[in-house]
Amino acid sequence: MKTILDAERYTKQLSGTVLFHGVPEDRIRAWLNSADVTIREYETGEYLFQKNETVYRVGILLRGSADVNRKSCDGKMHMSTLKRNDLFGAASICGKDSGFVIDIRCNERSRALIIPEEEMLDLLSENRTVLKNYLSYLNGRIRFLNKRLDAFSKNTVALRIMTFLTEESVGNVYTVKSYTKLSEALCVSRATLYRALDVLENEHKIKRNGKEIQLTEDYQS
Repeated sequence: MKTILDAERYTKQLSGTVLFHGVPEDRIRAWLNSADVTIREYETGEYLFQKNETVYRVGILLRGSADVNRKSCDGKMHMSTLKRNDLFGAASICGKDSGFVIDIRCNERSRALIIPEEEMLDLLSENRTVLKNYLSYLNGRIRFLNKRLDAFSKNTVALRIMTFLTEESVGNVYTVKSYTKLSEALCVSRATLYRALDVLENEHKIKRNGKEIQLTEDYQS
C-alpha cells in the first residue's frame, strides 16, 4: 500500500542512513520533493523482494524488520536481518542478466522508501557523496559474502561455526538472536548445530551463556 510522501518527515531519518550519510538535509529534502519515489507499507509476511523478480529498484527500510533468505541446502539459508534505516536491493540496479537472487520477507508490519532504478541512477550521477556511499556499501556486502564463502570452505561444521563466530563476534562474543536463523546461516540443521556447539564447548573453544557465545582464550584459529 502506498502512503503519501512527507518530505519534511523523512528528511531527518534519511540523513542517518548509509546512502545519504554526509548529504545536507536541504538537499535530501529537495530530492524527496522532486524524485519519483514512493513510501510503501508492508504487512507481516509480505515480501519486499522475491527471488527471480525483475522489477529493479532500491529500498530503505523506514520501519520494521525483514529477513533476507536464499534457498539452499534443501531449504532456506538465512543471510541477514534488515532493520530500520537499512538499504536493500542495491545489487538489483543494472542487473539485467537475471532476476533477484534472494527473498526479503517482513517479520512485522514495515514501511520502506522505494527508489526505481532510473531514479537511483540519476541520484548517483548527480550526487558524488551518495555515489561514494553506495560504492562503499557494495564493497561492504562483497566483504560480507567473502567471509561467508570462507566459512563454507571449511571441511567440518565445527570449523565453519568457528569461522562464522570469529567474523561476526563483537569483543569475542556473539549474541544469537535465533538458533534457527543461525542454523540457516550456516546451512546445517538445528540438531547438527547443537551437537557441534556441544563439541566446541567440551573442547573449551567456546562458552555459552544463554544466547551469548564467547570465544575462549584456548581457541586458536
